[in-house]
Amino acid sequence: MSSTTTPTTTPTTGRAPRLLVLEGALRENGGLRVTHGLVRQWTADGTSAMLLVLENVAPDAPMFAPAPGVPWTFASTRVRRFRVALPFVLAGLVRFCRRADIVVSGSEVGWQLLLGRVVTWALRRPFVTLVQAPLNQAIDSWQPARLRPLLRLVHRHVDQAICVSPGLVAQVVANGLPADRVSVVPVGIDVDDVVRHAVAAPASPATTSAVSPAAGDAPALPVLFGMGRLHAAKGFDLLLQASAKLRAEGVEHRVLIVGEGPDRDLLERRIRDLGLSDVVELPGFVGQPQPLLAAADVFVLPSRHEGNGSLVLLEALAQGKPIIAADCETGPRELLKDGELGDLVPPEDPDALAAALARHLGDPGPLLAKAAGGPARARDFDQTATARALLAHLLRTVPHATS
Repeated sequence: MSSTTTPTTTPTTGRAPRLLVLEGALRENGGLRVTHGLVRQWTADGTSAMLLVLENVAPDAPMFAPAPGVPWTFASTRVRRFRVALPFVLAGLVRFCRRADIVVSGSEVGWQLLLGRVVTWALRRPFVTLVQAPLNQAIDSWQPARLRPLLRLVHRHVDQAICVSPGLVAQVVANGLPADRVSVVPVGIDVDDVVRHAVAAPASPATTSAVSPAAGDAPALPVLFGMGRLHAAKGFDLLLQASAKLRAEGVEHRVLIVGEGPDRDLLERRIRDLGLSDVVELPGFVGQPQPLLAAADVFVLPSRHEGNGSLVLLEALAQGKPIIAADCETGPRELLKDGELGDLVPPEDPDALAAALARHLGDPGPLLAKAAGGPARARDFDQTATARALLAHLLRTVPHATS
């Protein structure tokens, strides 16, 4: 992506813009890391931006820690059940929205989208949603059935939807938002930070036995590396099936899947059922996984659906790792340039995934040659340039509320 000159004032006020980015909670996930990175970059560039987190929830999952210097706060600071916290959340949301020129929901799902649209409509503030995943799958996967019609209604009445990949546009338009209010602006990663951390020491010996055997052990087997939320959308069950097929064919290997999520128990049962307990490790959430990715032999993305192809796919490109990815509806094909930078396999096809893995483990040369182009491709999605492009787009296209 080429550099973009960012407007320094809003068209209607003639002064520096004040951006408010909404998230529901600080539970660790890729979408939250994207919005946090945007606020961090905008702040570094001198733009007034704040991350407003609706709830201070109990740490019932891996929690994200905002970086020093990133302006953020809770709308409701006390840990309460959501029904109890709601009046305090709304009061905080109104207070901060009054001060903002543009309000952005960092995700296409969640309470921040619903409440943000209500409050910004009442205050006549522009309201933008950042669409980071296929709309239908995200709503059906992450929201209770009773809220799904309401979420779809809200998506028809935002002032602007910014999709992180071209493949996400069709569902947003089909849901009812006029096409002239839907745009595509990619998001990215801090490439230099990824490369710097790739050579750091692993976070914990407990998470590295697959890639770093103890002294005196046999040489390490090839490691297939996956990372993401342990959820059906990420397709790790398909990777397990592929692993079992490889093992049955005598292709020895290890599998390391970094991440946490609601499907842990299901995946652990699947590992036992497939006889893979001595092959697969699920170390859970790892704060700094780049050294583990660097030590692996191939990065595998078996997802059923993605948004821009996932941040970790960009991180694998930045590291120049061999990549095998499911050719799901959006994301991987674009990032991998139609297979020029990594191998694409049909989604929901563990046999095809196993065959691609067997080819690479038998002859790593072709995929390593493709991987050589990864670092340059990752630079096309460097966080600095993508954040500036998104800000410029916000200021050009949403100078005032349209509904």
